[in-house]
Amino acid sequence: MNITFMKIILSVLLTAITIQFAKAQNGNITGSVQDENGRLLHFVAIEDNKYQNVAFTDSLGNFTIPVHPDSKLQFALEGYRDTLFTAGKISETPQVILKSYAKVPVETFNLSLHPFTRADGLLVPVAQKPNQVGSRYMFDGFSHGFIIDASGNLVSNPYYLFDYEKVSGLLLLTVDKKNVKAVVKEQVKSFTIYNNVDERFNFERVPAIDKIRYVQVLATGKKYKICKLITTKFVPADFENTASGGAGNDFDEYVDNAEYYVLNVQNDQLHKLALRKKSIKDDFNEDADKVDKFLTDNSGKIDEPYLSNLGNYMNQ
Repeated sequence: MNITFMKIILSVLLTAITIQFAKAQNGNITGSVQDENGRLLHFVAIEDNKYQNVAFTDSLGNFTIPVHPDSKLQFALEGYRDTLFTAGKISETPQVILKSYAKVPVETFNLSLHPFTRADGLLVPVAQKPNQVGSRYMFDGFSHGFIIDASGNLVSNPYYLFDYEKVSGLLLLTVDKKNVKAVVKEQVKSFTIYNNVDERFNFERVPAIDKIRYVQVLATGKKYKICKLITTKFVPADFENTASGGAGNDFDEYVDNAEYYVLNVQNDQLHKLALRKKSIKDDFNEDADKVDKFLTDNSGKIDEPYLSNLGNYMNQ
């Protein structure tokens, strides 16, 4: 065989192997994190700054995060030294060990913030009153998360704790659960918060839907994005009427109202989405056959998990 021809064949084979290896490296990496004493660590932030993604370990210290061949993952937790691994190293050693600091300084904020002031003058989210139904806050307490700022940069820090105030539409941030700041809206493109059972909630600014509040993203992909807008109003107790036997409630209540939207990200068309099959068909009429198949194969109750599955399917 001609030597030159053999070199070409070998070059093609090596290229194919390299491409296959790169593809094999894309996907998820799963592992766990513990300290030097073998204690599994919860809420360790695993940050891939280049690809703007963050995951957190669950209560058993386990994590899963999408990676690329050139991903570098930083592991960070309050009280422990930050540790950096390449994706390949993690796949070889899925058990990560963090070393503790003797003393950890509190890092300063790198976002524009202002004091969070409620109408009643309180600065800190307080425990729910016994005679209160619902809440002005999205979560029961401050939780871990991260921000994508207006320039598309990842803002992540193990000290940062977040909550979302539904009445005013403010993203709240604290490091000590006492001094609470509101993040300036214009600086935030999106944010993610994990609740106390490790469920992930993604929010974005979509001015076409609401200029004040963030919207929760239920599904997103290359073609469609399904969003939920939550508006919350305060309804005070009506003791005067209830005491005389009239209509009204003898408790304060925060009432949530949810609206759903579908955005075609390719042509920037936005439609309000009702939880009915006819509305779904109308809003996805550009992919009529595909949406008909989904509706035929999924006959259950049309709720938020249903919409999330619908969005994931329509983006395939």
